[in-house]
Amino acid sequence: AYWLWIGLIMVFIQVLIGGITRLTDSGLSITEWEIIEGVLPPLTEEAWEESFELYKTEAKAQYERLHADMTLSEFKWIYFWEWFHRLWARIMGLVFLFPFLFFWWKGYFDKALLKRLLLIIFFAGSAGTMGWIMVASGLNEDNRTWVSAYKLMAHLIIAALTLASIYWTILYLS
Repeated sequence: AYWLWIGLIMVFIQVLIGGITRLTDSGLSITEWEIIEGVLPPLTEEAWEESFELYKTEAKAQYERLHADMTLSEFKWIYFWEWFHRLWARIMGLVFLFPFLFFWWKGYFDKALLKRLLLIIFFAGSAGTMGWIMVASGLNEDNRTWVSAYKLMAHLIIAALTLASIYWTILYLS
């Protein structure tokens, strides 16, 4: 139950970080989906310049209409929020995965609990997938300066379903 409470709090924090990411127009700053390599932000000035150039071309409508006068320093700020949102998601995945595998290996889950936990895993995976689909919707699609509002809402609803399923599972254990 403590493990699930930690997960619940982490998902709630992730929703808050996602809100900050949205409010700072940071969501399109990382234009590539790199599960392993994306853990670290650019580490050299050259790498930062390359990321900034990708943003200028891949999120062209947003860059030209909202951030045409943006400096590299300002780009680093919006990049931070999207990077942190993705990093926190990776950390949540590890915090959930390793104990899940350990508890499963030890045989701590009855059939009903395992079904609930698999539902949580499904929702968490769906949230990540929908997050990338959402970001991709704003990269030079329909000449928009933001992500699709429908996909953003789907991403948020999946996060809410993840929270609800974790809480439901905590109640099951009580």
